[in-house]
Amino acid sequence: MNTQKWYLNWNLYLCLLGVVAALAVWLFLNTDTPRLALFWLFGLAFGFIVQRSRFCFVSAISNFVLFRDGRLLKGVFAGLIVSTIGFAVIMSSEVSDPTSAVPATAYLAPFGWHLVLAGLLFGLGMVLAGGCLMGTLYRLGEGTVSALVSLVGVIIGMGILQHNYPTWNNYISGLSPLWLPQHLGWAISIILTIVALLALYALICWLQRRNVPSSKTSASSKPLAEKLKHLPKAFFVNSWPLAIGGILFGLVNIWMYVSVERACGFTGEVMRWAQIVMDALHIPAAPLGTIPGS
Repeated sequence: MNTQKWYLNWNLYLCLLGVVAALAVWLFLNTDTPRLALFWLFGLAFGFIVQRSRFCFVSAISNFVLFRDGRLLKGVFAGLIVSTIGFAVIMSSEVSDPTSAVPATAYLAPFGWHLVLAGLLFGLGMVLAGGCLMGTLYRLGEGTVSALVSLVGVIIGMGILQHNYPTWNNYISGLSPLWLPQHLGWAISIILTIVALLALYALICWLQRRNVPSSKTSASSKPLAEKLKHLPKAFFVNSWPLAIGGILFGLVNIWMYVSVERACGFTGEVMRWAQIVMDALHIPAAPLGTIPGS
């Protein structure tokens, strides 16, 4: 039995020190660059959510394919449903008729075979690395050394991409994007997207039940006071329900877009790190600002 007093818990002091340091950085940034201070707060929120819920897009797929564990994949679908509704509301407020115009703040990626190739290469690399870039970052914060190796590899890959950007961009920039609202309108596009995500959610649930027999668990009979007593541990120590993580991730992403007109992104920032390294090594590369969505 652990009888350690709370005031001897060094993890508590380190946590408080981290909170104070985060607030100090926010105050410093908010003085001259309030927009950057907002990015700092949103970054903290995203980091906390994905670390607590172990949110990772690649792990969601690989866990289901390898182990038939669809919990994280269902969390991803839940987040996508929330994001679909939220971003559709935002974009439709900017452009009521999507068949005639595209929202100025929207980024529509060129559609073609290169997406399949990129997805296969990215998926292979991230499975070998043990997770996607988002998972790599929060595992690095936890002290996982292999995550540091993965991040260095990503920075090198981003540097190669940035160095050769004009070559391959000349090809894909000529491809047309595929945007459902432009062909079907807002209502039908939203309905089709949500129905497809719900169908995938139901399919994962069905496949899980076939492979892993469900066990009946009785509802907790603990009184409310007892549950509230353990609430801090459930929030800061225990892993969150994966669906909750996905929903919160989607909601904060919407909030960020409304606040700073940018959606959550990880690769763009890592590409900036790659450019800093290349500048330090005097390696020529295309200007980062020319990359859409960065």
